[in-house]
Amino acid sequence: MTGGTQVESVYQQLRTRILDGSLEQGYDLNERAVADLVGTSRTPVREAVARLLVDGLAERQGRRTRVTVWDGEKTGQLYEMRKILESEACRFAAMRRSENEVVRLEAALAEQSRLEDPSAAVRRELNYRFHLIIWQASGNPFLIEANQKHGVQSMSISPTTLRTDQRWSESLEEHTRMVDHIRAHRADEAAEAMRHHIESAYRQR
Repeated sequence: MTGGTQVESVYQQLRTRILDGSLEQGYDLNERAVADLVGTSRTPVREAVARLLVDGLAERQGRRTRVTVWDGEKTGQLYEMRKILESEACRFAAMRRSENEVVRLEAALAEQSRLEDPSAAVRRELNYRFHLIIWQASGNPFLIEANQKHGVQSMSISPTTLRTDQRWSESLEEHTRMVDHIRAHRADEAAEAMRHHIESAYRQR
């Protein structure tokens, strides 16, 4: 395994464990301990953790690096940023979307709707994929990159707001309204629908 491949493997392992909660908020990403955990040397761990810092999934605390701790204030700030970025992405998606992107959004909605008793992890992943299509439809690579980063950060905050059946049902209704507005090129309405969606998600925290 090459050095770059090894770093990618360690990064993906750590990222997955942070997102599924195996590595809890505040977990000390000590190089030696993490190397033992994933069965590798310290060098790829160092580079992988550096990538987690860029993602916002890890943070510095003095001389230590740990899995990001999401307190109430930081979580509120993240959702404020998401509300701004995602509502504009939804606005641009309504203005610029292709027919193929509408088809992809409709397919994503259908997949969410036909699930029977999905786990919280599955709900969270399908929700992320749905939002990703909207970000991509915005046609702005900088906006896509920013939304992907903050979207993944939201996924790392446990428990997911989509764990309850009521919120999952509400989310599907909100997604449906967004798709309707995007399909019809209603930019202002699409942006407002996304803004409401993010605000509703935050209220569940």
